[in-house]
Amino acid sequence: MFKKSSESGQLNIFTSSKSLFSGNSLKMYEDKQAWHNQFRKQITMRIDENIFRPLYCKDNGTPNAPIRILVAMMVLKEAEGL
Repeated sequence: MFKKSSESGQLNIFTSSKSLFSGNSLKMYEDKQAWHNQFRKQITMRIDENIFRPLYCKDNGTPNAPIRILVAMMVLKEAEGL
């Protein structure tokens, strides 16, 4: 079953990004110019998930993994030559 992913990242109910990082790591995580935030903005959020809709059954199965995340991981993998 196809399910479009949300525009905002979903955080765990029991933790927040502030509790996962501290010091320089927290600054880097929150920095809008950091590579991971730019990658999310420029690559991940521009992926059109609707082109993958025909690959999924309409009435059977569980919702798909977020297509944006899967494609973004493939981009990173190919960029690293793995």
